[in-house]
Amino acid sequence: MELWQQIINTALLGTDKQALPPIPADDELGAALAVIRHDTGNDREDVLLKTGAVLFNYRQAGTTAMPADELLPNTAAPETRAYCSPEAVASLQEAMDLGSNALTKHWLELCADAGYLLPPAMLPLLMDKATGSKQLRAPLMKCCGNRGLWLAQLNPDWHLLLPGHEIEINADTWETGTLPQRCEALTQRRAEDPEAALTMLMETWKQENAATRAALLECLQTELNPNDIPWLQQLTADKSLKVKEKAWELLRKLPQSEIVQSYQQLVAAAINSIDGNIFISELQLPLPANIYQSGIDKLPPSALHMSDETYQLQQLVAQVPCSFLSTHLALPPATCVTQLASAGMEAALLKAAIHFNETAWISHILEQTNTFYPEVFHLAPPAVLEAYAMRFAEKEGSAVILRMGTGTTTWGLAITQQIFKFIAMHPYSYNRNYFLELAHLLPVDILHTDEKNYFGDILYNQQAWKSLKEKLFELIACKAAIQQHLSLP
Repeated sequence: MELWQQIINTALLGTDKQALPPIPADDELGAALAVIRHDTGNDREDVLLKTGAVLFNYRQAGTTAMPADELLPNTAAPETRAYCSPEAVASLQEAMDLGSNALTKHWLELCADAGYLLPPAMLPLLMDKATGSKQLRAPLMKCCGNRGLWLAQLNPDWHLLLPGHEIEINADTWETGTLPQRCEALTQRRAEDPEAALTMLMETWKQENAATRAALLECLQTELNPNDIPWLQQLTADKSLKVKEKAWELLRKLPQSEIVQSYQQLVAAAINSIDGNIFISELQLPLPANIYQSGIDKLPPSALHMSDETYQLQQLVAQVPCSFLSTHLALPPATCVTQLASAGMEAALLKAAIHFNETAWISHILEQTNTFYPEVFHLAPPAVLEAYAMRFAEKEGSAVILRMGTGTTTWGLAITQQIFKFIAMHPYSYNRNYFLELAHLLPVDILHTDEKNYFGDILYNQQAWKSLKEKLFELIACKAAIQQHLSLP
């Protein structure tokens, strides 16, 4: 518009050097601007500014909105589930006010399990919170209903909450993505179709450098299966040491692989039973070259109080399934554990049980051992784990608390009492913030117990424990309220 440009030029030069040119009053706009110009109360500056204001609004009124090919629905689909009660919402608000994402997640999970929905007014707050806390996303979307899905589509910041937002596997992602993106794509594909994922990796293998090969090979941990063996066996001859080590590592996890079969033959030759008693004979050293190539080491010169034969046999036992030993020895697992532990093989047995995810064997070992093994806490069944943890709560309290905190099952009352007893003796090592993310694991029943019954005559800082206990019980009381108001209908 020529008139708009004239206003800009006049403003740049200044009204003292150039007045705004006359504007023809031949239409409604011109007539309105003429009123401004002929008003004797307006000086040059007034005329310029008022004319600019009118003309700016005139231009804006004539702007056409950009067309949209697809318009999102302007309303959410009707809900088919009931909203949770005001009391339940109050317990959720309390969990958030306390700053506990663990209790917030616990609330969302119980809400979804009970078949309730979040009230609409709570959705924006929780959706904002979930964008910064990945653990809240999935449980939130299970109880946000149709309105939550609708809202997530309208705000780009909330798109990551939508189902299927995870990385989409396509040719561009796999071929040109960053290494982390490619690893995520391969892992996702591996979970969906292990054979297709293996084919994807094999097709691009020659194009990858050694570091990338090793990183991508790690993704085969997902859904590792016997069909991977032929290709992994080929990779044990790769030029890259990292690739070879990773290939051997994966093969050692497959009982059907040639290397594990070789391990089993060596173990079977060294460990046998007669009339229910296990006998161990020395290995014939040196072992075949491929055994050492696969990762079995010889005794280092610095090692004391152990023979090379025993050292290598322990490594072999740690790399064969425990179930193989039970079958070979024709003895039940508990007997195998007892006798092999007496022969110095307990740690090797536990490594094997972890390696091949044999939880029953882990339980047998934990029930009999006098050694603290923190690495098994996430694998043992809750009942076995708590009985095991009870035996070490006093001497290994810090490690017990740390490992128990990685679980997903509410702690039993007895182990919680032991943990509280340990904390009372070390009050300055723990604070309220430490338990914010463990609050969902604390049992509600602890609220109704008298600490005098399980503290006994221990010496502890009563004032410090009292202060911490009040904060802990505040978290537990919130959990109790959540469970009370979100019980199944």
